[in-house]
Amino acid sequence: MVEYALKPIGYVEVGLPRPNEPDRGRYATRYDFIGVVRVYDEYVDGLLGLEEYSHVMLIYIFHEQREVRLRVRLKGTDKEVGIFATRYPLRPNPIGLSVLELVKVEPPRLWLRGLDAWTGTPILDIKPYDYYDVVKKPRVPREFEEEWVRSYIEKGYGEKVPWLGPCP
Repeated sequence: MVEYALKPIGYVEVGLPRPNEPDRGRYATRYDFIGVVRVYDEYVDGLLGLEEYSHVMLIYIFHEQREVRLRVRLKGTDKEVGIFATRYPLRPNPIGLSVLELVKVEPPRLWLRGLDAWTGTPILDIKPYDYYDVVKKPRVPREFEEEWVRSYIEKGYGEKVPWLGPCP
């Protein structure tokens, strides 16, 4: 088996407040939050042209996650599934991926709406989101679809993040 060593290209300078932090209550959803990623100076040239995109994919490390589980219970249900059927952080390789709205680029910083990583989170890569990344009608489990519809209505996703969700 081959092992890989990855070097962060930056870090989350202003991250989503943790559940126990006082500022957390200011945000009804993560999409109400605009966070800041700082790219290390040696990688700043790699940001050239990124401002032409509306969204990016941010790849990062769940750097404080120590526990690994291969099976988990879906939030709000009794259904047990494998970790690879979720986006939960309890993974063998604690890598996170988020699609985020690119609000502003001022090298070495990016302002990202919906950033769901904590301050200090190491960033592995940034990729532009483009037409190759769109799946118009993905198949998802019934429980996920029900949760999405609830969130869409209760959390106002239709207005806050109109780019998310199934395409007609």
